[in-house]
Amino acid sequence: MNNARKIMVLGAGDIGRRVFHELAHSPNPRHVQLVGRDEETVLKAANLTRFCSVQRGYSNEVSHAQTDVTDVARTAERISAFAPDIIFLAVSYQSWWVISTLQQDAFQRVYAANYGPWLPMHLVPVMKAMEAVRLSGTQALVVNAAYPDAVHPALTAIGLSPHIGIGNVANNVPGITAVAADELGRSTADVEVRLVAHHYVSHRLSRTGNSGPAGMGLGIRLDGRDVTGELDVAELLNRLPGAYRRTGGLPGQTMTASSALSVLEPLADGRDAVVHAPGADGALGGYPVAIENGKFRALLPDGMTADEAHAINVSGQLHDGISEIRADGTVVFEPSAMAIMKEELGYDCAEMKLSEAEGRAREIAERFAAYRDRTAR
Repeated sequence: MNNARKIMVLGAGDIGRRVFHELAHSPNPRHVQLVGRDEETVLKAANLTRFCSVQRGYSNEVSHAQTDVTDVARTAERISAFAPDIIFLAVSYQSWWVISTLQQDAFQRVYAANYGPWLPMHLVPVMKAMEAVRLSGTQALVVNAAYPDAVHPALTAIGLSPHIGIGNVANNVPGITAVAADELGRSTADVEVRLVAHHYVSHRLSRTGNSGPAGMGLGIRLDGRDVTGELDVAELLNRLPGAYRRTGGLPGQTMTASSALSVLEPLADGRDAVVHAPGADGALGGYPVAIENGKFRALLPDGMTADEAHAINVSGQLHDGISEIRADGTVVFEPSAMAIMKEELGYDCAEMKLSEAEGRAREIAERFAAYRDRTAR
């Protein structure tokens, strides 16, 4: 398969394995490689994917390699050896769902801080992976799964932002599309949703049916015509946690994997597409995005300006616990969110330079481990 597109999945956790598995199941020629820190895990996952692919009649090449993303030089060597066209980063020191393993009352207290204060746990491994990307000399497109809404604008300051993110804003678009199509009595193929929303909003929608105190932008088109004003949007969204509720938590990462594939597969196949994605070209928050010749262009709801869309995402960022991401990459955290982290974990950080992020990640990990032990008693 000399013309096969080469896709490296860096990170062999739940989302990395799910996406890797699906990428191999394609009639289009591909070579997919799973890279993780544990040799046994990546070997077995790669073999499972290869065998399932063969069972279904596909013959794409499947391989694996071992590295720890914290070892920048070794990771760069792995990238150079494989020479990927696309790299999918599925690396994080602590996945979003881990706090849900706490005792319920402890979980609810920590959950109230929202996602922003946990940024170092996602930013640091992505930063190290991008250092390896730079060192390897690859020209691969890099797609990131770890909190792109905030990780990408922070890393843009040092030229290390991945090209585009996945998930978050994208995860609610199918549900909104289905609700609107059913309301209009049409197929989902006839309905186009354009959603501008930060992680904070996308995290709320399927659970509460609204964006809470943060802004969001939504346009609904039918046969290419904007019909948003003809619909009771608030009532439609309110159905998401009702009749249109779906499996959430760790099993619900099937949705995030599908969102990842909606971005990765057009890039792998060299075709244009309209998707939803956070962090495209370092953008703050999430947008509808047109993929055109491997490049990205924001595709906003009818009548919305770029400044209005940015303001919507800044609003979501604020309620996610981040007051500001400065031009030099320094992150200023929202005091009310950090107050919860201080009360529960004993962790306090008003602002963080990129050079401080690794130390902050270690501190959060240590304090969270102690908190989990303490609240489990």
